[in-house]
Amino acid sequence: MPENQATIQKQRDNCECLKIDNNNQTNKCCHSDKNNNNSNVECCKNEQMKNCCSNLIETTKFKPVTHVIFDLDGLLINSEVCFANAIRNLLKRYGVNEYSKELQEKVLGMEVARGIEEIIKQTKLPLTVEQFMQMEREIYTEEMLKVQLMPGAKRLVEHLKRHNIPMAIATGSTNQSYVIKTRAHQDLFGDRKYFQHIVFTRDDEEVKKPKPAPDVYLITASRFPDKPKPEKCIVFEDSSIGVDGARAAGMQCIMVPDQRFECKQKNATMILKSLEDFRPELFGLPSFDE
Repeated sequence: MPENQATIQKQRDNCECLKIDNNNQTNKCCHSDKNNNNSNVECCKNEQMKNCCSNLIETTKFKPVTHVIFDLDGLLINSEVCFANAIRNLLKRYGVNEYSKELQEKVLGMEVARGIEEIIKQTKLPLTVEQFMQMEREIYTEEMLKVQLMPGAKRLVEHLKRHNIPMAIATGSTNQSYVIKTRAHQDLFGDRKYFQHIVFTRDDEEVKKPKPAPDVYLITASRFPDKPKPEKCIVFEDSSIGVDGARAAGMQCIMVPDQRFECKQKNATMILKSLEDFRPELFGLPSFDE
């Protein structure tokens, strides 16, 4: 092996962001920022490694896709923070002064009822899941008036729509909570202008098992009119549970993890800090320059 190639290989071996899985897909944060700079490749220790990382992302052969599936909470809208605030306020009513980071991370991405059941169990609240949900919903409704879109969400969705890329949402929310969560952003979520359909895990009889089972993703894909194969779909998720479900469905998955928690996910196709960092052309989709 020539000396320069040996040097590059050694750098790759030492660089945590350059781990490649058996399908030749990246596992760690191997990406450039929206200006195609390398500054946000945090795990690269020096400029040579950054260049190495940038070169690898250019040469990695991701599978081209034709359809896009989005998670909702924490991915398109910053509802996870609102949800955490509502839970924290409810717990205080019962003398529980801390909604621990560990518990928040544990329930992230869980189907709502399962997450609440876990919270009740861990905090020993004298409530049923139904009672908790009713009380939490009253607080949550007020919190959701302040919900913001996640950075890059509107730009990406509008870009894909402009190029006629079919999109859908696969969420653990109910239809009722979806209406509450999205009412401040009807320009994006109203009248199904951008998303061809939405699959609500808790409301949909076809979804037998919640995330991390693949059910919701496979059903979402099957409801596109042209019924694409799983490998033709790419999923955007913020939770480790969601990533595992998407990968189990045979789909590539871009993870944009909650920055409040350490990301330990090893199964994602790519991990980004923000939707602003996504480069559609890597997956056969129109670039933002088109």
